[in-house]
Amino acid sequence: METPRSREALEKLCEFLLREAGHSEVSDTLEDLFATAPQKAFRKVDVEVAFLVSPVAHRVPLYYIVPHEIHQGSICIVTPPPQRRYKDEVLKLSEDGDAIFQRVKRVIDSNKLSVKFTHPVTVRALAKSFDNFFVYGVKKYPPQLTGEFCGHQRHPIWVPRRSPFAERIREAAKTVVVPRRGHNSVTCCIGHTGLSIEKLDENLRSFLTQLTNDPQGVTHENILRIRVMGMDYKNRCAGLPIFCHTFQIPRTLPEGEEEGRQTKKRKKE
Repeated sequence: METPRSREALEKLCEFLLREAGHSEVSDTLEDLFATAPQKAFRKVDVEVAFLVSPVAHRVPLYYIVPHEIHQGSICIVTPPPQRRYKDEVLKLSEDGDAIFQRVKRVIDSNKLSVKFTHPVTVRALAKSFDNFFVYGVKKYPPQLTGEFCGHQRHPIWVPRRSPFAERIREAAKTVVVPRRGHNSVTCCIGHTGLSIEKLDENLRSFLTQLTNDPQGVTHENILRIRVMGMDYKNRCAGLPIFCHTFQIPRTLPEGEEEGRQTKKRKKE
């Protein structure tokens, strides 16, 4: 898909999002007092894809891996039991200076998740406690991370158990989630203002290429509009279009339709 003005739109959008970022650029949570380095709170950069015809709803989202990391903030990893095995690996990688694993604040296995978080109040508290949830290698998707959970939190990222643990978690940090709820548009995060314009543009183009080439995705002809959007520190939202569907409107009507229209005009007269 050709989006020749995507780079220009991303430049203008990031300029708007960072216009008054001086007072909120660094997060000031209690956890940062013990962090090795202060974590900067950047603004999200999203892409909205509107459809001509709403796609069929499906409970399983689509996942696409882009070249650069897009998720920021704290991470909670849900693993198969026992969780101690994965906790030790996360601790080792964090001590080695891996930036992604330094943001992992909790590791819990699926059995303990189902025991500790059963009441809606506790599930709501869990959803608001972390910025990102990665579900690694769990055979049955935890029901606690569905339904109301998605209303308080971004969609958890499903991580298949194919490659080594550390490699899959790094890929999850670069994964775009496309929910399929049957709506006429979908909004996905493709990065944040901490990335350069080149990296944001690479993520955007990679995402659109995978979305339009995937048989379960969307065809180029069914896309009405694509725009990049974001919200600044004053909760003001901006969206810049980078693609619009071109409608082919015939200049002259076929002979039968033209005669029928003239007949209707005579009857009205």
